[in-house]
Amino acid sequence: MKKTLLIALACLSLCFSACSSEEGKLKKMALEMGQKKFSEVIRQEAAEFLPDSEWLRQSYVELIDKNSEVEVEEIKFQGDNLAVVSVVVVTYPYRFRRTLLKVAGAVDVSKTRRFSFGEALGLVAAQSPEKNKPSKQPLTVYKFSKGAEGWVAQ
Repeated sequence: MKKTLLIALACLSLCFSACSSEEGKLKKMALEMGQKKFSEVIRQEAAEFLPDSEWLRQSYVELIDKNSEVEVEEIKFQGDNLAVVSVVVVTYPYRFRRTLLKVAGAVDVSKTRRFSFGEALGLVAAQSPEKNKPSKQPLTVYKFSKGAEGWVAQ
């Protein structure tokens, strides 16, 4: 009886460790893909509002990247070979980022090197502090299938 119970516990622990191992792989892949996607979104925002200054675009991207965090919110397995991973980002709301970009875009081209996004961030946030705190926002959902080489994004 004791032997059977020990074997059953060993099998259960192997099953749970295999699931957590699979989740870890999916989480790592989704985080990497999510970070790339978020960086692309931020670069597109900067290019749209700051077309004349590479320096301001780069400063904006660095500021938002530094103050944002991509996270995996949920992993759902749909059978043994399919998984859906929800990715979110904790960052400033889009309206706040857009306002920050509009302020930077209004700076004279000859003064862009003196513009400080850090100072502008504080000033814009002071206008309505409750709406300008970083919050969790949906980024994307990835679907993965398990093949011979492991998990692959669809």
